[in-house]
Amino acid sequence: MNVVCSEKDSAVTVSAEPLVRLSDLDEYSEGLAQHLAGHWDEEKWTAFRVRFGVYGQKQPGVQMLRIKIPGGVLPLSWVTTVAEFNRRFCTGDVHITTRQDIQTYFVPLPRSAEALEFLYSRGMTTREACGNTFRNITACALAGNCPREHVDAGVVADRLAATWIRQPLVQHMPRKAKIAVSGCATDCAITNIHDLGFIAVRQGDRQGFAVLAGGGLGGQPRPAVQVLDFVAEEDLATVVETLARLHQRYSDRINRNTARIKFVVKRFGEEKFRALFQEEFERLRGLPQRPWAPLSWRRPGEAAVERTPMGVVRQHDGRFAVVGNPPLGNLSSDQLDSLAALAGELGVSQLRVTRDQNLVLPDVPADRLEDAVARLRAINIEVPASAAETADVVSCPGTTTCRIGITNSPGLARAVLEEARSDPTARGLAVRISGCQNSCGQHHIGDFGFHGVAKKIDGRQAPHYQIHIGGDGRVGAQAEMVGIAGPIVAARLAPRALRLLREGYQSARLPGESVRGWAERIGKDGIAGLLSALGDHGGADAFIDWGDSATFPGAPTLKGECAAPFASDDLLADLADDALINFDRHLAVGRLPGARRSAEEALVFAARRLVHKAGQMTRDDEPSATILERARGGASAEVAAVLDAAAEALAGDLTESAREALVVFLDTVRFLVSGPAVEKDAAE
Repeated sequence: MNVVCSEKDSAVTVSAEPLVRLSDLDEYSEGLAQHLAGHWDEEKWTAFRVRFGVYGQKQPGVQMLRIKIPGGVLPLSWVTTVAEFNRRFCTGDVHITTRQDIQTYFVPLPRSAEALEFLYSRGMTTREACGNTFRNITACALAGNCPREHVDAGVVADRLAATWIRQPLVQHMPRKAKIAVSGCATDCAITNIHDLGFIAVRQGDRQGFAVLAGGGLGGQPRPAVQVLDFVAEEDLATVVETLARLHQRYSDRINRNTARIKFVVKRFGEEKFRALFQEEFERLRGLPQRPWAPLSWRRPGEAAVERTPMGVVRQHDGRFAVVGNPPLGNLSSDQLDSLAALAGELGVSQLRVTRDQNLVLPDVPADRLEDAVARLRAINIEVPASAAETADVVSCPGTTTCRIGITNSPGLARAVLEEARSDPTARGLAVRISGCQNSCGQHHIGDFGFHGVAKKIDGRQAPHYQIHIGGDGRVGAQAEMVGIAGPIVAARLAPRALRLLREGYQSARLPGESVRGWAERIGKDGIAGLLSALGDHGGADAFIDWGDSATFPGAPTLKGECAAPFASDDLLADLADDALINFDRHLAVGRLPGARRSAEEALVFAARRLVHKAGQMTRDDEPSATILERARGGASAEVAAVLDAAAEALAGDLTESAREALVVFLDTVRFLVSGPAVEKDAAE
């Protein structure tokens, strides 16, 4: 539903929405000034800044900035931009995330506006990389190059990102929503763990997408539900809108721990949720959306299917992609500059970052392969001969920067990597490590997963890990998505526990048997027997985490910002703007009942802002007439007259003058509650 609402113009537009708008900088700079001057409370400030990708760290006074990379596609100009940005504003390496974002660290808060200006002026954005929004849309690691794909999933991700960025409907959702796109049924983007997933399919002569919804990891993981067997590509934006409206309507804003789409599925059951989704989708079909240029589809060929593509991979066009691993997804500015220089010499226009924290150098000619691999290895980017030869270890930042991290997950990951470098038998298995239960390291879907917990030893808290065995997030492995929960072990014993489990699997597996199949066959008793050799908890070292020198401080006391608070007035303002957009959309196709309903919603949302401004609260289920009467009673005679004029105009024919009366009321409320609006750049 990428339509843009202004205070004067119709909301139905055919113009493309850019990923970057310089007016976003004005908005952020004004918000930062309001915060630094003490005019905004911490809740309003946090809700505001996270939508701009500015995220608190455990270290006071500095921020993590998350750069949004739709589909993981990095033009070379972005690579050099990130390198220079990191030198100017940050400390340490940049980090590739499991959502194909790039995270940078230790940006001083007073410099955050300057930092964003550096990125935005060079075509990069942090907008809606965090917060209760649609997060970065991810795609297959080899999107655009894979022989098996029907369509370039990276292009789909990029278009959907531009379709939804800045939309008022999705600025203050009950919680975040994550979207992924896979180019074929192999599902390398792992749509199964997402709030919304698209898998490219063919049905006879038709090309389109299967749609999944309601998946997720975290404390209560569950696989997604297939809600639509087939949609045409031009309906993708409507599918995204469907999820957003169901999220706003049914998700729990009170208990933020149960406010993801997967809990709506749990509440209604899969069958009812599927019916709700299909009903809402049909209701929204036919309303104006931004135009969708046809995608380029092709007939897929056969190719090996690797769980984690690594090494040299032949593309569908005969050239090659080189997939390398910067350990734990960390890259220095010098490495980034070297990558850009190498790509430029090869005539490559872009790099890719993957959900496995790897890096793809695509489109390499055959006669330059040997040189490309050698130069990647020379800058400490590992390029194994195949996926079976890689130490496939993924980790979140854990306690190194995260406000709610419990354990130093990168410290454990480095210990695992060191062993894999010296022991070939430690390679070829997916190890996923998170510093807490929230699964940023995707511990549920590794062959072996670990998530950090605090547990007492002799009355003192010590770092531990819960072990998970045999997970796989791809749709074809739906029954096995979540790894089997194993025992909890002291962090100091985790590498040895992994070694014992790996050796047990490698020595006793049946031909073709997966880690999951082996674990189910030997059962919990068999797993416990393997780990009985661990012995005690590790002595005095048990209280010092991997990568740390200080004694374990215990579970964190800071609050996380993934479930950032929302300012109720900002939410109501956005919902009023969204309702005005829908008024125009319904009128554009002659749906008068829908237009009238949307106009009433806009009127009521704005009226609720007036009531809240007077220090009173309203309820979502409060009758519209009651809210309008309360707004009149607390308003001046002039404002009440504007409200009455809008209500009277909308009760009659829905003419342009009726819309103007509604806009006058919305603008009046906006001025009374928020002050004068900031003028947008004329060029936009």
